[in-house]
This record gives sequence, structure tokens and C-alpha cells, in this order.
Amino acid sequence: MKNLIRHIVFLFVFFKIALVEAQEIVIDRHFEHILMGNHVEIFEDKSKKMSFAEAKKQQYKLYPKQSINFGFTNAYFWLHFRLKNNDSTKNKVFLEISNPHINKLQLFAVNGKEVTKSMLTGDHFPFSQRVYNHAYFIFPIELQANQNTDYYIWVDKHGEQLQIPIELWGENDFIGYTEKLSLFVGSSLGITFLWVIISFFIFLFFRQYITLYYWLYTSACWLFIAAHCGFGFKYLWQNVTWWTSSARPVTAILFYMFSIFFARQFFAINAKKRFLNLFTKSLIALLLMLLFVIFIKSPLFGLNKNYWYNPNYYEGNDLMLFMRILFYSALVVLWSVISISIYDYVKTRKVESLWFTLGYSMLLLAGTLTVFIFIGIVPDNYLTQNFPLITNPFEVITISFLLANRYRNINTDNAKISSELAEQRQKNAIQLLEGQMIERRRLSQELHDGISLTLANIRLRLSVFADKFHSKELNDLVENLGEVGQDVRQFSQALSPVLLEKHGLIEAVEELIELTQNNQSKLKIKFLHSNIDEKPLNNLLKQTIYQIILELLNNAIRHANATELTVSLFEEKNHLTLEVIDNGVGYEVLNKKSGIGLQNIKARTLSLYGKFQIKRQGVGMKHLVEIPIQTQPFS
Repeated sequence: MKNLIRHIVFLFVFFKIALVEAQEIVIDRHFEHILMGNHVEIFEDKSKKMSFAEAKKQQYKLYPKQSINFGFTNAYFWLHFRLKNNDSTKNKVFLEISNPHINKLQLFAVNGKEVTKSMLTGDHFPFSQRVYNHAYFIFPIELQANQNTDYYIWVDKHGEQLQIPIELWGENDFIGYTEKLSLFVGSSLGITFLWVIISFFIFLFFRQYITLYYWLYTSACWLFIAAHCGFGFKYLWQNVTWWTSSARPVTAILFYMFSIFFARQFFAINAKKRFLNLFTKSLIALLLMLLFVIFIKSPLFGLNKNYWYNPNYYEGNDLMLFMRILFYSALVVLWSVISISIYDYVKTRKVESLWFTLGYSMLLLAGTLTVFIFIGIVPDNYLTQNFPLITNPFEVITISFLLANRYRNINTDNAKISSELAEQRQKNAIQLLEGQMIERRRLSQELHDGISLTLANIRLRLSVFADKFHSKELNDLVENLGEVGQDVRQFSQALSPVLLEKHGLIEAVEELIELTQNNQSKLKIKFLHSNIDEKPLNNLLKQTIYQIILELLNNAIRHANATELTVSLFEEKNHLTLEVIDNGVGYEVLNKKSGIGLQNIKARTLSLYGKFQIKRQGVGMKHLVEIPIQTQPFS
């Protein structure tokens, strides 16, 4: 019975081995594409010392899945597969390994006793040491008519996570696939780089920490995508081999670190939010420590002869430990930032926190998926491999619009505050004018009822003495005192004319012009006015118009040497318009340094929401004042 079971097991093993060895990929002129993961046999060289001749003799096992992923490993691996050309003519195919971060690999072809091998390539060597000019590892294979060939691939990425997405393409299909890949990756990089430029100019314009961190964040995002897809090695750093392998972890660290800096500024995490402040600072410190370690272990500073990323053999396990810490740190950072945004929404109910959560969830999904692929939880395929290229531009654009919306809201709030301040300043100015008007009325009353009456009484008593003693000096003094009294009455009238309050603006202006005309016989003054309804005009507006007319009359007399002057006052479109035109010497408006009088006119007009314009005529000047009638006092 034991012998029978032994024979059955032997036959099962024999047929299984025979079946494995008999598996081959058939190629003909119509061949298009195949995923080769479960068509490949695997041998793990834990000694890391076997030559090809020794490895070829080892027992290989068929890999059970389409996605070849060994997780974190410190071994070499050998892959074996067999191709058969079924045509009577030569066929060409392309072997693709779409992981651009394998350190070393080499293809061996065995046809009978003949062995050929490709050049040694990988990201530990310059990009020129590629079998085919492509961001991924491409091996062109030519199969002669009816040829059977065994192929072996030696792969080294010890100390890190190893995945080998391997595919076989027909010649025509490979050309079309390459064009689509270049278009897809180029679009992703182009969109992200455009936002890098935009965020840089945003930083230059606003000069704030949040815009600085966002620019650094988008820049690190773009560099990570360029490193992740292999296009950075192909176009940017072809000969910097130590950076090629470390570019992805370094840019990932920078990416996560600046995302924390940005989140701290975006959600205003400071000393008041003690726990979040300490927690985010701890994450930043952890990432800085990882960044420090990765540079110490590089040839950049020359501190370590047995550095991690070099074409020679690296011995040790600390790289694998470092990469594990980095992967788990990335998960902590991603989930922490998204948790902070959710926490902020719960606390503040701000919609922008939800938008931040939506945008950053793309990064969270891509980062978590990438880590799970590296660990081996999620299978590697075209979608999962390129998922960061899809999500990162979407995330960057979403956060960009969110940041733009925040600044739009800030500008709106600032504009509202500025408007409120301007309105308050306007109210204060009107209140000041009202106070001045009240004080003018009080002072005018005191001059009229106090000083003016006192001067009149003194003049009357002096005139009695002058008549009694027939003194010429006393008569002269009486005349001088009369002139002083007249000046006091005029000054009192100018401060707050009695007619302005008793009979209105038009009669007060007419009296002012008549008085001026009597004192200035050489000056002809015309006063034109339409039927103005003075009921809606408040005292402040009437007082302001009167004072402006008085100031412009004085200017025309004292400075313009005018002989003709026209004062027009009319109501138009709910505005009270004053126009004063003279034929004097005039002045250049642009070069004129406004005197106190003109400055007062402008200040008074603006305080009542009006306009004051000065225009030079062919002869003389034109002064135009427009003040809305509905201006309300605040007293």
C-alpha cells in the first residue's frame, strides 16, 4: 500500500514538473500582448552569489499570480520563461518590466547550447546603459522561424520591496502602447507642473507661509510623479545614479512633510490647539529624521563607503528596516492629515474643510494603495501602478481651487471691512462738519449778540464825547470803530448767515453776491439758478454750498484778478450742482499745489459723497461741485 501511494505521488510530481516545463508562450505574426506573471517560473537566490550557469540548474517554481510581488526581500531572484515562434518567418516582440526602480537586471537567452545575454542595466547604472530607450525596462526579442528559446532574467533589488510587472508585446501593439503611455504620463506631469508654476507665482504675489508650503508641496508632488514613473531618470537625472534610486523615497518624504506644513497653516494649527500642534510637529520631526538618514546613507556627503544606492553590492539589513518605517510613516501621515480635516469640519462646519478632505482623499487613496502594493496586499496592475498619476493632479487642482477660494473669501471680507471703514470715516466726517456748523452758529451768535453789540455801544458813547468836545481824533476813532463793527458783522454773517437759516440758500447766496458786488465794483457777478426745492436740503448741505461759494468768490477776487464771474446753482438727477466760472488768469490743474481753501472745498465735498472738479478754460477757470441731495446728517 505504501509503495502504491509512493508511486502515485511520484507520478503526480512527475507530471506536474513535466507540465511546468512544457508551458511556453506561443508567438506568431498576430501576437498582440500577454501578462506573463503566471507564465513565469521563479527561483530565489538567498545566497546572492550564484552565477547564471549555477542558477540555470536550480529547480524553478511556477508563479501562481499575474502580479509578481515578493514584498520586502534581501535576496536575488531568477525568472524563467519559454517562447516559441510558430511562424515560418522571423517575429519580433518586446519584453517589458514596467517597474523603473529595479536596481539591477539582465536578460539571458538560451537556444540549445548557445547563450546570449543583454547588457547589465537597472537604476543603479546611467540611463544610457539601457537596452532600449524607454522609461521602463524594455528588451527587444527576435525569434527565428519555428524557434524555441528559454529566457532567464536576473533581478536584484535586495533591501527594498520588489515587484516585477512583466508583460510581452507584439511589435505593432508595443508602439501604440508606448505612444499612449507617453501621452498619459506627459499629461499628468504637464498638468502638475503647470500648477507648480501657478503656485510659485501665487507665493510671489502673496508672500505668505501657506502659499510657500503649497508651492513646495506641489513641487514635491511633481518630482515624486516624475521619479515614480521613471520619466525623471530618462529626462532629468540620467547620470546621477545614487539619486535615481533615492528620488522616490526622498520626494515622498518631502511631499508628506510639506503636506503637513500646508495643513498646519490651512487649519491654523498653533499653540492653542496643543495636541494637534505637538502631534503634527512630531510627524515633521520623524520625516526630517528619515530624510537625514537617507542623505547620510548616500554618497552626497561621503560619510558612508558602503552606502545604500550604488552599483556595487550592498550588505546589511538597515535599508529594508528603513523602507518599512518609511512606508508605515507614510500611512500615518496620510491618515493623520485627512483626520485633521475631518476634525476641523466637525468643529467649525466649514465647507472648505470638506473640500480639503475630498481633495486630500485622492492622495490618501493613491498613497495607501501604493503602500499596499509594496507590501503585497493589493495586486499590481496597470491601474494600480499608475493610480498616483491619475489622483495627484486631481488632488493638486482641487486644493489649488480651494486655496484660491479662501483668498477670494479673504479679499471679499477685506473689501467689506474696507467699505465699512470708509463708510464710518464718511460718517465721522459728516459728524465733524455738523459739529463745525453748530460751532459756527454759536460763534456767529456770540459775535452778533455779544461783541458786535458791545462795539456798537462803545461807538455810541464815543460819538457823544466827540460831539461834546468837537474832537477830530475822537471822530476818527468813532469811524474806525464803526468799520471794525462792520467787519465783525460780516465775519459773523460768513460764519453762519442769518438769512441761510431764515430764508434759505438762494436768498443767502443772493445777499452774499450783492454784498461782494458792492465792495468790488470792477467785478461783474452773475447768479443763475433754477427753481430748487430747498425742503429736502438739510442745513449741513446748505451751509457747505454757501461756504464753498464764499471761498470761490474770495479766490476769484484775491488771486484770479477776474472781471467777470458766473455762479450757477441747479438741481439735476437728485444732485445739487454748483458751477463757478471766472475769466481770471487761471492756473494749471496738474501743477497746482492746492491751497488751504481748495483743500477745504475738496474735503467738504467728499465728506458729503460729492465730487469736486477743476477745469481750465480758454480764459479763466471752471469749478464744479456735485453733492447728492439725499445725504443724511447724523446729529
